[in-house]
Amino acid sequence: MRHIPLLAAAAALALAGCAGPYADHVSGPGADAVKVMDVRTVREPNSLSAQVTLANEDSDPLRLRYRFTWLDARGLAVGEGTPASDLRLLSLAPYEIRYLRATAPSGDCEDFRLYLQEFE
Repeated sequence: MRHIPLLAAAAALALAGCAGPYADHVSGPGADAVKVMDVRTVREPNSLSAQVTLANEDSDPLRLRYRFTWLDARGLAVGEGTPASDLRLLSLAPYEIRYLRATAPSGDCEDFRLYLQEFE
């Protein structure tokens, strides 16, 4: 009986790990279609830049639509946001690695979110 709480805690940690280390930055219905290999940000004096490294680990080509949303220090979106029609198209060949880069629209931005959606 002593091992049941320990097993439950280990199972909870394993399930939490499924979201991956970059779940705070990358989301959407297409996030599971690719492997997020890395997320980096660079702070310049008056701007913030982000780079997200994605990999298609499948033998089939993959098409995604994506957008960056920039957040201020309070976590609020900067600007009016991007309508779904303004999502950018991304095609990944089988086993291709791609770097998505973007620069914040203003110096007030402190963080970002990348939204991914599979595109047929």
